[in-house]
Amino acid sequence: MFAPSPSPPRPAAAPARARRACALLAAVACLAPPAARADDPAPPSAPPAAPAASSEKGGLVPLDLPRASVAAAHAPRRIALLLGVQRFDDASWRPLRYPDADARALGEALRDPGGFDEVRVLTGATRAEVRDALRALAASDRDERDTVVVYVSSHGTLARDAAGQLRRYLVVRDTRLDDVPGTALAMDELNAEFDHLRSRRKVLVLATCHSGGGKSLLPDEVRRELEATKAGFLVRPIEEVSRASTVLAASDWGETAREDERLGHDIYTYFLVEALRAGADRNGDGAVTASEAHDYARRRTYAYTAGRQRPSAESTEVGADPIVLVGRVERKGKPELYSYATRLDGFTVSVDGRPLAELPGGVVLEPGRSRVQLAKGGGPALLDRTVSLDPGERVDVMTLLEHAKGRWEAAPRVALLAFLDARSRREVLGPVPGIGAALTARGWPAPSLSLRLDLVGSFGRSRIRQGGAEATFDYTALAAGVGVPWRFEPAALRGAALLAGPRLSLLWLDRRFDLALAPPAQRVLTFTPGLLLGAAMPLGRGFTAGAELHVDWLLLRVDGENRSTGLAELLVGAGYRF
Repeated sequence: MFAPSPSPPRPAAAPARARRACALLAAVACLAPPAARADDPAPPSAPPAAPAASSEKGGLVPLDLPRASVAAAHAPRRIALLLGVQRFDDASWRPLRYPDADARALGEALRDPGGFDEVRVLTGATRAEVRDALRALAASDRDERDTVVVYVSSHGTLARDAAGQLRRYLVVRDTRLDDVPGTALAMDELNAEFDHLRSRRKVLVLATCHSGGGKSLLPDEVRRELEATKAGFLVRPIEEVSRASTVLAASDWGETAREDERLGHDIYTYFLVEALRAGADRNGDGAVTASEAHDYARRRTYAYTAGRQRPSAESTEVGADPIVLVGRVERKGKPELYSYATRLDGFTVSVDGRPLAELPGGVVLEPGRSRVQLAKGGGPALLDRTVSLDPGERVDVMTLLEHAKGRWEAAPRVALLAFLDARSRREVLGPVPGIGAALTARGWPAPSLSLRLDLVGSFGRSRIRQGGAEATFDYTALAAGVGVPWRFEPAALRGAALLAGPRLSLLWLDRRFDLALAPPAQRVLTFTPGLLLGAAMPLGRGFTAGAELHVDWLLLRVDGENRSTGLAELLVGAGYRF
């Protein structure tokens, strides 16, 4: 007799995916009609068989959808979230008069004539309700081409967070003066939610201030601290500049945002709504953009308050892709010059000898060649250049300044080359000096980018050690590269710049030993990706001082062995712009 072979042990529990698959198969089997058998009686009155095509399962059913309907379903949308808070649960916050009216008036202007698809006006909201509204806005913003407007009208305040850092906050209905960080909406949080929106065309409008007056209130301890601060505290907060977005503020940092009884609104908001309704289309292209509406409101607010309130704008994308709030671009408008750089505040733009506008803001020119001058007060011209502009062209004044200084820069360099790992420095090539040069084309392929070519060479005699023996050899090392670094010019650096970006390198290394039994010449030629980091400082009269670090990753074959390593090149020197 043969004993039955033991059956394989069963798993204690099937994986969840297998259980779901079995359940699905069982459901399909239950719903499917049973297969006919040869001995089954025929149905008494079977209907005629349907065509084979109609009995197929899983077939595609063609849908007749109009092309216009499909295009409309995928078209970008215009969405707005408008927040107004004028009364507060904590009586320590003095009531405001017009935030509700501000939000509703702007909402009406965005609906008509703005033509926005979705406008939500939220008044008297708590912090939880504001957070819910921001999440709902993010869910509605599904396309990078959407236009999104977020507007906030309320008190602003300053307080120290749990880490002791002084932060800006927006006061909502349930904010308590004795616990601002725990009950108010941090500006950092609002900026983060705003930055994470999918849209690349978005505007954040802040009808609030943090100066201690007007639409602002400061806790007593913060007020005492600021009163004891001699100077330099009320500087522009860096977090207001949001990536790929525009931030419009009713007043400059440290100023007071005011309400006005005669206007029945926040002053800036009143003129912003007026710009949308009046059609402040400066360049005549058929659309009112965010920058056009803001410039109109800024100049009217400045005049109405006799210069005591100067609305501000911050953006990294203004001019690249105008944000249309009313109408649509129907034709190429007149060319424009603009600037929202704080270092140019108060400068006057003159065209063909005629003063046209004071920065920040924009100015319209006639197509063709024009002489553009930039000066402040009775001082010398910072810019005096003839430019040629086409219809529809928008040019940042800062770009003209950069080109006036010279677009190209040639910079001789002294260098130090070294492998990053100790083994390669010991067995391949130790740190060696070199000479080279760098050539830079600023503002290409984009205003904040530069095209940079560099070449570094080193040659001479060196030695390596393996075990207890040393060997002397002649070497030639060349490193050439092309990079496209970003150029950052923080205001705190006073004209200096930081560089960072990718770099593609060509590396050549040749070693020639002079021993009788030495291996033949060893040569390596390779292309490799890398990184460029640097800094530059103007010296005046077109001269600059600079330093950069190149880091390259490469694969070497040394003595029959493949070796992954990195090579660093430190370059220092002066340059000249032309």
